[in-house]
Amino acid sequence: MDDKSLKAVSGGIFLIGLGLLFLIPALGFWPWILAVIGAAGLPAALSEDKGWAGWQGFFWMIGLAVLFYTGLWWPGILILIGISTILGAATRGQGGSPFTDSDDATVANASDDEDWGSK
Repeated sequence: MDDKSLKAVSGGIFLIGLGLLFLIPALGFWPWILAVIGAAGLPAALSEDKGWAGWQGFFWMIGLAVLFYTGLWWPGILILIGISTILGAATRGQGGSPFTDSDDATVANASDDEDWGSK
């Protein structure tokens, strides 16, 4: 999918989430609108290759929605900050993804250079 399509997916997710919030009154509008905003922003952020920064908005919005819903604001925010810090540190050297190995990225870049030089 191209960037424009993923941004359209973000809009669709937002409208579906908003509709569900109004359709299911027992769910409540606040704080779940935060979760809808976080879920809607994820495809657009990932289409721009933002790595952890793209996931971080999603992570924080979902986390804040859960904290507001449960009322566990004070201990919960410390846990949320800690998890965000650990994941941010883990992804700093891998181009934004905790799932890639820096050696694999080096090998991939070297093979790309060889292919380019042979043409």
